[in-house]
Amino acid sequence: MTLAELTNWLDATEDWDYQTDEKGVLIKNDRLQTLTHCTFEAIEKQSLETITAACSQGKDVDHITRVTGYFSRTSGWNKGKTGELKDRHRVKV
Repeated sequence: MTLAELTNWLDATEDWDYQTDEKGVLIKNDRLQTLTHCTFEAIEKQSLETITAACSQGKDVDHITRVTGYFSRTSGWNKGKTGELKDRHRVKV
């Protein structure tokens, strides 16, 4: 990937922001609250998917839950429902 391709993609997305310096690019994600520095060499060697996955720092995970026989993504839940999920007690059977 080229630096121009990466910066064009970052400019086109709403959650990502960046700053370049003499060693590489500092990439910030407001939604995930992450800050990652990528060297120019790393950008040239990696794909966009690899770079964005590294910059997400494992925080961009969409959980799926099963309640009463239906599966649903937890990313669309409101704060109250997300709080209920965190309060659930898990047991091993």
